Amino acid sequence: MEVNEQYVSPFYPHIIDVFPSVVRKLWKKKQVLLLDIRTPMEYEDHHIPGALLVPLDYLDILLHKIQHKEVAVICEHGNRARYATYGMPELWKGKKVYYMISGMAGWMQMGYEVTSGMDENGKLWEKWLEELQ
Repeated sequence: MEVNEQYVSPFYPHIIDVFPSVVRKLWKKKQVLLLDIRTPMEYEDHHIPGALLVPLDYLDILLHKIQHKEVAVICEHGNRARYATYGMPELWKGKKVYYMISGMAGWMQMGYEVTSGMDENGKLWEKWLEELQ
């Protein structure tokens, strides 16, 4: 891969810390799924076009629905995404996971694409939850 990758922990070589610029390059090349782990209210207010919402509270029970092998985990400032990756590394077996440093705040500070409103990608997690019941 031509993108600079930063492996923070030798214990989790499948989790890579990257800046929003790297996530954007991967996204533009359709090499990564953007996984927004914020709340539905935050997603509706602003999100990256095409991002898939799976709120952090449901990530552990819904992650098996995501078939992509490369995932960028996104939250508002980077704290929840850091927890979702390094705090729950067992969830990500078999996937290459990018922890987006600085979250949506960093993405927007760079002037990158943002949209608002609730779309199909913002509601899919609710359908998955219903299927589990």
